[in-house]
Amino acid sequence: MKQSRSSQGSVACRCRQSGFTMVELMVAIAVGLIVTLAVTGAVLTMGRQFRITGANAAAQGSAQIALSLMDEAGRSAGVGMYNNGQPLCPTLNAAYGGAVRSPGDVFLAAKIDDGGSNSASDTVTFTGSSAVGALSGTPVLEATTLNNPIKVSNAGSFQLNDLALIGAPGSGQPCTLFQVTAAPTTGAVCGGNASTCKTLTRATNATYNVFATPPSYGFSTSGTVYGPAVVNRLGSDFQQDRFAVMCGALVKYNAFVNPSPTCTQYPLDFPGPNPAAPIAMDVVLMHAQYGISASAASDVVTGWVNANATGWSSPTVADAGRVKAVRVVVVTRSKEPDNTLVTAATCTNEAAVVNTGPCSFADAATPVIDLSATAVPAGRTWRNYRYRVHQAVIPLRNVIWSN
Repeated sequence: MKQSRSSQGSVACRCRQSGFTMVELMVAIAVGLIVTLAVTGAVLTMGRQFRITGANAAAQGSAQIALSLMDEAGRSAGVGMYNNGQPLCPTLNAAYGGAVRSPGDVFLAAKIDDGGSNSASDTVTFTGSSAVGALSGTPVLEATTLNNPIKVSNAGSFQLNDLALIGAPGSGQPCTLFQVTAAPTTGAVCGGNASTCKTLTRATNATYNVFATPPSYGFSTSGTVYGPAVVNRLGSDFQQDRFAVMCGALVKYNAFVNPSPTCTQYPLDFPGPNPAAPIAMDVVLMHAQYGISASAASDVVTGWVNANATGWSSPTVADAGRVKAVRVVVVTRSKEPDNTLVTAATCTNEAAVVNTGPCSFADAATPVIDLSATAVPAGRTWRNYRYRVHQAVIPLRNVIWSN
């Protein structure tokens, strides 16, 4: 029996090796790239969102800290400026380093300087001292003139280099700020008004002892001598804590020592001695208002006024006594802009006050926010950013308690 040809030799195997064609490989690479780009885009978006959220949280936290520092300054405003329930004086003579800082200016525990428009920031200054312990006035026992030592009762705990205010409450005369330049001494020559007294030396070459034409103070009023005068100890510092928006930050500095600090662009740098300290970043606007009472004798705030309102850019002595609180609005901005307009063009509060940007307080007297002039990078508008409004009401406790 014959076998077929195929069965006589090796059997041919017609097999094809498996693999990818060029087309299949290119499709696979394209799909992989698409997936990779999608994942990378999602990661970048999440990272950017994380940065935005973190920056917003940081801005919010720093703004809250800033408001707490302002509240603290408000609590100490007016320390050492009152005696027996009344201001030590209506006006103030004060100098620093040979330069007169207050030539008989009306004394305000809190002073607001208006920025000039709804889109410009105001500044707020709280005046007080670093005194600790009892702040009751010490009676002046002997008349004193321009450069003479001041003789007071032994009740005061004065020390070398202390700052103090001398004034005659109710006389209408200004107080004078001075520095004790020698260790106080005790003696028996007290103008016949006490058996012992303490002498406070005030050398004219001291940092604070620049006297223009201050009144003469004494135990009682007699001719050109005004009394009964008292001396209030202020401790080591006379402070004017000023809060202002500079270089995209809310800063704090002692305006009595350094009235006009300057800063360079972000990151912040304040050259020179006694520089300003940044306390909140990414701040674009701050507005403040006086909380006023109907009269100096009342502690009830009956209204809120801007510092540019009639009569309030330079308050009179009578109106200065009506200021019992300050309220502040601070607007912070997110660091990262959005590709779309994420902030509404306007906001109208409950009292129909229209803001170019977010709203703050709900009453009709609220400060008007205008962010249209806020500086932004090229290709962006102020509406590409998110904003947060922080607000606080700061009672002037020393003013209220001393009333």
